[in-house]
Amino acid sequence: MRWVPTPSSVSERPAPVGRLLGDLRSLDRAYSTGHHGRWSGRRRAELVDACIRDLASAARIPHDVALVALGGYGRGLLAPGSDLDLLILHDGSSTPDVATLAEHLLYPLWDAGLRVGHAVRTPDACVEIAAERLDATTAMLDGRVLAGSGSAWDDVRSALLERVRGDPRAFAERLSADREARRDRFGSVSSLLEPELKEGVGGLRDVHALAWIQTAIGLPLEDAGILRGSERRSVERAEEFLTRVRGALHMESGRGADRLLAELQPSIAPAMGFADEPGLPAVDGLMRSVFEQARQVEHVSASVFDRFLRGSSPPAPLDATPQGILRAFASVARDGDVMPAASLDAVAAVSIDADLPWTEAIRAAFLELLRCGPRAAEGLEALDRVGLLERFVPAWGPVRCRPQRDPYHRSSVDVHLLASFAGVARLLEDPGDDPSVAHAVQAVPDADALLLGALLHDIGKTGEGHHVEV
Repeated sequence: MRWVPTPSSVSERPAPVGRLLGDLRSLDRAYSTGHHGRWSGRRRAELVDACIRDLASAARIPHDVALVALGGYGRGLLAPGSDLDLLILHDGSSTPDVATLAEHLLYPLWDAGLRVGHAVRTPDACVEIAAERLDATTAMLDGRVLAGSGSAWDDVRSALLERVRGDPRAFAERLSADREARRDRFGSVSSLLEPELKEGVGGLRDVHALAWIQTAIGLPLEDAGILRGSERRSVERAEEFLTRVRGALHMESGRGADRLLAELQPSIAPAMGFADEPGLPAVDGLMRSVFEQARQVEHVSASVFDRFLRGSSPPAPLDATPQGILRAFASVARDGDVMPAASLDAVAAVSIDADLPWTEAIRAAFLELLRCGPRAAEGLEALDRVGLLERFVPAWGPVRCRPQRDPYHRSSVDVHLLASFAGVARLLEDPGDDPSVAHAVQAVPDADALLLGALLHDIGKTGEGHHVEV
């Protein structure tokens, strides 16, 4: 929604547009660059609502036409550089009036430099395009009427809800497939040094997907047993932080791009309140927090899809000891199950001493988990998510979400360690057809040592000296 008004057009603008531009400028000045979060986004949407309703009223919107906000604007949340997505819904009987309405609504907004996307459709066309395109479905699920016929839009939304609630599993599978396609295209916000804050996995689109699944199920995800209360709270905190970073990015760049480029990070870091610390420059502090928050979203999103689509095993009795917790994660990894939300709650409730001594029983249970193959990496990630991996391996804390700025790595230290561990575990399970690799695997005298070496080989990368020496 950033704009560069031209002096010659200011006097010609309709009064509602002039007021909107002034109000948005005031909103931008009311908060520092790094504090345009969800409240600012809601206020921005309210200001745009008022302008568009005034324009629609002046244009005398036909009684059988609905003007609908879609997507993020439909959710009532606009970042500084967001597009305004509008739908003009009509029944096909008043085409000239609709064309006049579109002209009176859109041209003043375009002339003011606002980025407006629009569609003009009949109810049947809405339903048809929703069947073909997931993005159209989700945009309309978030739709809300701004002006005109509320009943016309209610009919369309009811048809959409009937479709997704008739087969919520199929809808969730489409969302899951889209998530993997976004991973291939945009990568993961929780590890890339230049993450795509909106579309990357672990970004804001994953937050929205949780809401879409809830809409399809028709009841809160917590009541469905596929989301923990603590997970909901962590996602809400992450959404606020990522929204603030996205807002700062839009304001610093002057456009609506959502990739947090390295060249913009040094100016955004202080705007978000980060300062240089020993061993951690402000820019790395920013990225570490981005990784931490996005990782919560990524883990929770993946868990919700797993629990809904794959199901989870019934909660097993938990041995509430350090070794019992490790064996519970090993059992899930070994059997290819999904740990139930209730079990994660039980694990998180166990108190483990920060100075935990490594007993023989704990060591045996930890190695039991590592021997579970590549899926052991998921178990280690889950331990990290509930805050326990650092209790078993205190050195994990300093490398958690720590950026690596060199030509060889594209992810944070801990993600690199888990990926290395999973790769070695995969080779030990199946060395493939390369005779040299198979020979090397067969020659390994101690597989446990190799797995531990892969997991911990960069554990000294803490910004305080050469990591091998550390």
